[in-house]
Amino acid sequence: MKQEPPPNFLDLPSLAEADSEAVILPLPFERTTSYGKGAEGGPDAILRASCQIELFDEELGIDFEASGGFHTAPSVQDDPERSIEQYLKQVAEKVRAIRDKFFLALGGEHTVTYGVVEGLVESLDDLTIVMIDAHADLIDELEGRRWSHGTVARRLWEQGCRVLQIGVRSLSREEHDFIKAGERIETWYAHELSGKWQNLLARLGDLSGPLYLSVDVDGLDPSLIPSTGTPQPEGLTWRQTMDVFGALSKSRAQWLGADVVEFVPSPQSPGCDITAAKLAVKLAAYWRKRNRSSSGL
Repeated sequence: MKQEPPPNFLDLPSLAEADSEAVILPLPFERTTSYGKGAEGGPDAILRASCQIELFDEELGIDFEASGGFHTAPSVQDDPERSIEQYLKQVAEKVRAIRDKFFLALGGEHTVTYGVVEGLVESLDDLTIVMIDAHADLIDELEGRRWSHGTVARRLWEQGCRVLQIGVRSLSREEHDFIKAGERIETWYAHELSGKWQNLLARLGDLSGPLYLSVDVDGLDPSLIPSTGTPQPEGLTWRQTMDVFGALSKSRAQWLGADVVEFVPSPQSPGCDITAAKLAVKLAAYWRKRNRSSSGL
């Protein structure tokens, strides 16, 4: 039986693209995952589970129903006849056409981040990418591929981005040496966080210039979201993740967009689908709180 198309984010009416402040962009792309599969179903699962989340956020005082909705865009579908680079170009073109909006992308494997970021800015030289991730994603090639979920941070860095990583606890010796030698890379390893947590939050609060936040769900502890391709122990707690969102929302940076990637739908519903959806909703709430504060509302 054919499954119904996914609903709009939070089951809210989808505003016209031109009338919205923010765009929800589903990117069901999966070509290079190297262990557990299924990330292509992540956007659909997150959208469906978001319909079970209350429209009022008691922590931030955000009422999504009263404060206006989002434009839930059609997903950018992959064509296996086209190259990975062509898919990323297609994503970039979609984002570039309406880049004055805040973009919340739902992956899909982590590779999609490159396409969104490329579409958001003319030049990546001034952009800071904050990544919550268990993996460094800085290897030059993974399984013979330069374009991969494990190389996305390296490709972005090559284009001039500053990369700030949080929660890394799985990387190659090559990546470790690259971090030590490379400029514009700042890595906060998982084993260091307990002793440096306030330092990290202060650092995030000091960020300025264009900013993009990428959340690979394996950056969180697998007790929260076990359903991902390469889970790793010792990840961020829920409260630590919210602290990161909060610090970024209060920073001087121009927050252009964010993504939630590498989520695999739970094999037995509802599983942790609603947790992944709540993660996306909280991202939207922190952005909206910031947006309202900056506009004086």
